[in-house]
Amino acid sequence: MEGLVTLLEANRPTVQSADGQTYLCYLKGRIKRDVGRIMVGDRVQFEPTDEGEARIDAVLPRANQLLRPPVANVSGLLVVYSLAEPQGSLELLDKRLVMAHLTGLEAEIIISKTDVAPDPSALRDLVERYREIGYRVWLVSSPQRWGITEMLEYPRTGIWVLTGESGVGKSTLLKALLPDALASTQALSRGGRGQQTTRWVRLYRMPAGYWLADSPGYTALETAVAEPSRILAAFDDLTGWECRFSDCLHGLEPGCGVVEAVQRGHVAEWRWRHYRKLVSEWVKKSY
Repeated sequence: MEGLVTLLEANRPTVQSADGQTYLCYLKGRIKRDVGRIMVGDRVQFEPTDEGEARIDAVLPRANQLLRPPVANVSGLLVVYSLAEPQGSLELLDKRLVMAHLTGLEAEIIISKTDVAPDPSALRDLVERYREIGYRVWLVSSPQRWGITEMLEYPRTGIWVLTGESGVGKSTLLKALLPDALASTQALSRGGRGQQTTRWVRLYRMPAGYWLADSPGYTALETAVAEPSRILAAFDDLTGWECRFSDCLHGLEPGCGVVEAVQRGHVAEWRWRHYRKLVSEWVKKSY
């Protein structure tokens, strides 16, 4: 039989078959040697043994994989960001969007807690910036259920990872999307940052047909390090500007069209700063 790993808890994979049956599985000894580790999102071949349990005989080739959170065969990211309670990090938002580009994934932005956004004009400017770049941006409020239905019913395929910093409302959003999902929401810490509310990566079947992966609120997603030119390609708003040098990395090079565009307000200064920081991090890692 063939199925999908929907949960990996205490090294025991839960697999769902095409007919919706779930099995708590164990691995054949050679699987660990050949694959290294099994991941949520893996397509596997398995054989039922006792009632409700099964043995995984093979892991099918992966289209891709994320390192943090560990998910295989991902189609896209739903990146959650909040403007308040707590204030999210635009730098980490951009880092996740770049990671999606480098991994060949689609990406959409969810701005949560819009009912408590302190500055409506700042929210409007942020949405306009990202939509101009080409991202689909959803505005939601889980308690009020604003925007939930539209986002829920939007057609997607494959596995989508719901990701974002701790406390930005991922678990609350998941419960609004799937009221019966077993995702607990904890109170924010006194310091204003979110507490860890999700312990394992878990896949949920969405009514529109795709799978949604809820993941712990790591401060960063990781993937293979890319060269600076590939990082630049992930920033559509920094491309297409005329520079003096063809290999310009848009730092402080003379005659840089991007720097001039930033100075004139055509490119958001914080987007340029985030790009420069990612390039700097790559240079440090490459030596």
